[in-house]
Amino acid sequence: MFGQTETRTVEDDAALSRIHALAPAVNGALSRIKQRAEHGHMDRCEASAKSLKEAIRNAKLPKDYTEETNAAIDALMLQAFMKATSVAARAAIEAGLEDEIERRAMKIREARAQLAGAIRYKAPKEFLRKCERMLETALFSGGVRAKGPTRAKPDYSAMELQASV
Repeated sequence: MFGQTETRTVEDDAALSRIHALAPAVNGALSRIKQRAEHGHMDRCEASAKSLKEAIRNAKLPKDYTEETNAAIDALMLQAFMKATSVAARAAIEAGLEDEIERRAMKIREARAQLAGAIRYKAPKEFLRKCERMLETALFSGGVRAKGPTRAKPDYSAMELQASV
């Protein structure tokens, strides 16, 4: 007892007590962000992430804990944006195949907005290429069927009738 000396300072003890006090709230907020992201509520997810980052910054927690928590938030947001982008791009392709041009355009806009969010959180280059291909596929799908004969596909039966007359 007499030979042992503590090297921790009062500030370290205060920081540890703040971490222990806020850890359950931070973990709960992270799980709520993850749930909202899985359900596709990106506006709520972004608002929650922003408020959690502000709360962590204002709590005067140690730098390493703050960086670790911010990295976890960013990873969750990246995953959420990537999933939302993929879902919107697939919906755009489906809408194009069903010849619903307005819904296709809306889903393409939504996918591009979600892709911008994924880029903001440093999405991998491979994901960006895949999304661009999916959006290009969506743009070229649907809206090309003609009701009658076209120059590329003329109605030969009508041409034969004219020739016989």
